[in-house]
Amino acid sequence: MFLFMSNFSVLITTPPYDSSAGASALTFIEQAIAQGNVVNHVFFYQQGVYHANSFIRPPGDEIAMPDAWRSLHESFGVRLLVCITAALKRGVCDVHNAQEHEINAANMTAPFEQAGLGEFFTALHECDQLVQF
Repeated sequence: MFLFMSNFSVLITTPPYDSSAGASALTFIEQAIAQGNVVNHVFFYQQGVYHANSFIRPPGDEIAMPDAWRSLHESFGVRLLVCITAALKRGVCDVHNAQEHEINAANMTAPFEQAGLGEFFTALHECDQLVQF
């Protein structure tokens, strides 16, 4: 029997705590990989960039989404790309941009990577399917 395995790109546009979309995305990615599929990257765009904010500390009974994404990256090597323009607009920045814009502290750290829309569109050429949450 021939099984078609897919290469996925996952797009996150919702904030981490206004819905269960982030948790659903994590579950989808883990299940896709368990079934032999490849998830090339997750691209955080619009309100989704808040998933990369390491200053977010939810109550103990909620998932700490930035930590959950880091764990996903460590377990499966999935790239975590954050739209640089959307992130800066919402106050999410790495060390380089914090220094460049004279912001006191960076709140986005590895394994999250800054990327532009051009890089996202280029990465889409390596994927069979785009799934948005």
